[in-house]
Amino acid sequence: MTLKKSIIIHPRWGRIIVTRNPRARNIIMRARPDAIYVTIPVHATESDLEKALTRCGDKLLRTQERKREMPIDGEYSIEAPNFRLNVRECNTAKIKVTGSNGAYTLHCPEGTDYSDEAVQQTLRNGIKAAMKHCASIMLPQRLKALAAEHGFTYSRCSVRDASSRWGSCTSTGNISLNIRLITLPDRLIDYVLLHELCHTIEMNHSERFWALMDRHTTPARAKALRAELKGYNK
Repeated sequence: MTLKKSIIIHPRWGRIIVTRNPRARNIIMRARPDAIYVTIPVHATESDLEKALTRCGDKLLRTQERKREMPIDGEYSIEAPNFRLNVRECNTAKIKVTGSNGAYTLHCPEGTDYSDEAVQQTLRNGIKAAMKHCASIMLPQRLKALAAEHGFTYSRCSVRDASSRWGSCTSTGNISLNIRLITLPDRLIDYVLLHELCHTIEMNHSERFWALMDRHTTPARAKALRAELKGYNK
């Protein structure tokens, strides 16, 4: 499958990254801090894209503004059911991350200049490393347990720092999960994992897919969980 990607600098909506996907049936738009990401069918026209942006552009820009990364300083912390991280200044020569079992510390030299962009990038990389370490242990185990409980099979599981999706599943049953899932409540982690497991049987979002999801989210509440998930940033 060939994906054709292009970058547009729009006078109203700013930087837009467009991917033409042969499997796409509709226009899908997501706001990220650096751009608006758009997936469109291969035969969609510029007019189709412009109409979609006119409908959703203002909302996307508001979402984009919320997602812009806040500066990390000595008071920064993440508190989630399965992942906790805090920043601590100490007698260390460089920034480093330590921890296990869902609890991590980002160690910074005393007097760290948090206004320095290179420092901010190093801190962000440290947080991602901690998330990936935690997610690589937790998520495959939870996926395996849910698959056994609900009678699904899949080929393999990978954990990645994805920019636009909580998870994905290929036609061959390979499931990829976003490291940021570990910052979600348990019920939403399970929802995403079951979502991808259901894609091993139904590769689209048809009525049959949602019926299958409802059978595995007791009581039947798949779309309610999907709506709740939309309130969280990737």
